[in-house]
Parts: sequence; structure tokens; C-alpha cells
Amino acid sequence: MSQMDGMVAIVTGASRGLGRAIAKEYARQGASVVICARRQSPTGLAGTLEETVTDIRDAGGEVFAVDCDVTDASQVDEMVRQAMDRYGRIDVLFNNAGTMVLGETIMDIDPVRWEQLMRVNVNGPYLCSRAVLPMMMEQRRGSIINIGSRMATDPNQGGGVLYSASKAAVHMFTYCLADEVRDYNIAVNVLSPGALRSEGSAAIPWTQRDWHERVDPSVVGPSAVYLALQDASTFTGQLAFRADFGRTWGPDLGSGNPAS
Repeated sequence: MSQMDGMVAIVTGASRGLGRAIAKEYARQGASVVICARRQSPTGLAGTLEETVTDIRDAGGEVFAVDCDVTDASQVDEMVRQAMDRYGRIDVLFNNAGTMVLGETIMDIDPVRWEQLMRVNVNGPYLCSRAVLPMMMEQRRGSIINIGSRMATDPNQGGGVLYSASKAAVHMFTYCLADEVRDYNIAVNVLSPGALRSEGSAAIPWTQRDWHERVDPSVVGPSAVYLALQDASTFTGQLAFRADFGRTWGPDLGSGNPAS
């Protein structure tokens, strides 16, 4: 029996990189996976939802793809409605959709670009979480996983004023939401995946310096599955570093505090 048999998971930003890797792993573990992304990458990155669908179906998995801009409340609500119509429940939300602006000062970043990134990185998790929570509350169980970063807590990591600020907001959003929905037995955690070899990171020139140290997004799969299986009684309100999975947090290690 696979770990996620009978579960339904939504993965945003699933056309490439980490989102595709997690969608494939959830399907491999038996979940029915709803994947969404914008039809075309605004930055021209390779990868489509159709390719993710093909990967999952070729491996025998169940997947349903929906074009969705996570910054548009009406599109998010429609995506969740379609997921409910098709599967009748939502157990996991993996808020992966995001964008990066690195290496630029506040004077380099005009107000339009600031707002665009904040809408994706902060408003997206808010809108998607708000859309799925009524179903999870009714089920009295669910797991929401947000993507964090060391750049949210350490200014020396090179995130800059915009990206680091957006991820710091995601961290605090996670902690506060976890407390807010605890009585409904819903887990809310933030997963910091570490440096990845993804299409997005490949487009950033300075990532080539440490490319050999970066890991394939598939390495994040086991930790993302573990978080998907949690509820408010087992593991919630935590900042979980993927690199520490199996050492300070994970199976047989209890809830603890993986950020410590």
C-alpha cells in the first residue's frame, strides 16, 4: 500500500521544477493529484502542465490539470471547484507557485515588479489556502505546505529586499495560519527545500557557482510526502528544512522543532 492512497492533493506551479517533482511523487505514492499553473510562463521558462500530466500517467498515476493563475481569486476558486467536482475531497495543498528576483537593489525594482512578485509569492498561498480550507475544515483534517527559504531568515543568503521579504511573509503566514486552524486538525507547515537544480535557478547566472552542490527537485519528494500525511496533532506550525529530514524531523522523530 502506498503512503497517500485515497488522498487528493493540489500542487500549484506544477509545470516544471519542484512542483512537477512533487506532483509526480504524490501520484507515485497513490494520491490523485490536481496540478495547476499558468498556461505560459511569464519569464519564458520551459515546461508545461501537459508534460507533467504525461509523466504521471505514463507511470500509472491519476492526475487532473487546470490552467490557473494563483494571483487571480476567481481562477483559484474555479480550480478548487473543479477539483471537488472530480474527486469530492481535498487532503493536501502544496503551495509551490512562486517567482524570484535576486541580486537587485530596492532602486532597481520598480513598484510594478514589486507588486507582481508579492502577488505570486504571498497572495498566491493566501488565496489557495483560503479556497481549500472550507473543505478541510469540514473533513476535520488536512495539510497545507508552503515553500519557504533560508533567505527569509538570513539576509546574508542573497535574497535581497524583495524575495527575502516575500518569503519572510510566507513563513509568518504559515505560523499564524497553523494556530488559527489547529482546532480543525489541519496541519500548516513551511518547507525550505534548499538549493535546487531547477529551470528557474538555472536562469540565474550566479547559481552556476554552486550548481554542483545543488540537488534535483526529486530529492524533496520524501519530505513533502511526510508533511502531506501530517495533521494538527502530529506536526504543524513548523519551519522544516529538507536537508534535515530524517535527522531532526521526520518519521519516528516526533514533532519537535525542526528549525532549532
